[in-house]
Amino acid sequence: MRLADLLAREDLRLTLVTGHEALVREIRRAYPTDLPDPRRYLEAGDLVLTSGVWYGAPSDCERFADALWASDAAGLVVGLIVLGELPEELVKACERRRLPLLLAAPDQSFGAITEAVTVDGFAAEQRRAERVRAQTLLDVLGEIPPGEVSAHLRLLGADPGLPTAAMAVTLTGTLTGTLTGRADYDLPEMLHEGLARKGRHLIVGGTPREAIVLVNGRASRKSLADELRGLAAERPGMSIAAGISEMAASVSQLGEALETARRGMESARSGPGPVSIMSVADIDSFDLLLATLPASVRRSFRDHLLGPVEEYDARHGSELLRTLDIFLETCGSWQRTADELYVHVNTLRYRMQRIEELTGRRMSSMRDRTDLYLALRSGRETQ
Repeated sequence: MRLADLLAREDLRLTLVTGHEALVREIRRAYPTDLPDPRRYLEAGDLVLTSGVWYGAPSDCERFADALWASDAAGLVVGLIVLGELPEELVKACERRRLPLLLAAPDQSFGAITEAVTVDGFAAEQRRAERVRAQTLLDVLGEIPPGEVSAHLRLLGADPGLPTAAMAVTLTGTLTGTLTGRADYDLPEMLHEGLARKGRHLIVGGTPREAIVLVNGRASRKSLADELRGLAAERPGMSIAAGISEMAASVSQLGEALETARRGMESARSGPGPVSIMSVADIDSFDLLLATLPASVRRSFRDHLLGPVEEYDARHGSELLRTLDIFLETCGSWQRTADELYVHVNTLRYRMQRIEELTGRRMSSMRDRTDLYLALRSGRETQ
């Protein structure tokens, strides 16, 4: 649970006094204390609750706030039953340390706040355990038989009989905002919360910056893309790249759907704007078509056609590969290619003849030219 989430709970009736810039801090636990210096009992991420029994003089505020700052506490909640009013010195001490300070309602018990944090923490633990189980499935998807996939889906609460889409999402920008400068968004957790809808079940895995999601049930590629854009729009500064598969009607298609989503995400990395999403429906050029193929397939295709040419260049210090590239880019114009290479047309013809011998392809064939052009564009930079 973040401080912002706690503050948003209307039933807890908390008021922010200072520290709005750190409301993204995660709360590890709630810790009530009235010790004047509780640092030995505190841990990073604690939300400290105090009634202020320790307060006797303005200097006490510095000591108390310093203990919380040194312990990397997430924030401080003060009740006014004992204090009567909030000491100005405590507000200033928290401001200087950029420590979030919240004020509890006069009739609000610390027990309710502690329970809210504890319940949310338990739910988070449950979600983490579910993510581990989800990751187990995602790691073997495409390698195990459909029956085992169905069993995994049922254990995770999904229905193998419903269509399922695969999504691969990565953060492409840096998001920070805590006192320590850490990235504050756990992408799988954010997607788990943001994409939850009635009629669907989410299976989420991955790392804090890169997530894989299986969306089982009510969804479509377009609706998921719109939802992703909405999530990013709610978080200024966030930029993501994503790949989304079409809905797979059968569990036997999930491995291919996940691979499609991953390749789409890689293609989307170079897309414009803060949210770049790629799917099969967006393929409108050979570059995007090639990007949907596994790197191993692209390497094999290129090596099979152009491997002999590359080896020849390496042995002889020649420029056959560059010659072929320019020749194809100039639509097979002998004169333009020769001019660009600063060679005589006869030299160019000799080079092209050597390329034909090495590849077994003919420049007079449009089919062969296309194969060679695609092999060139399946280059090392796409691996």
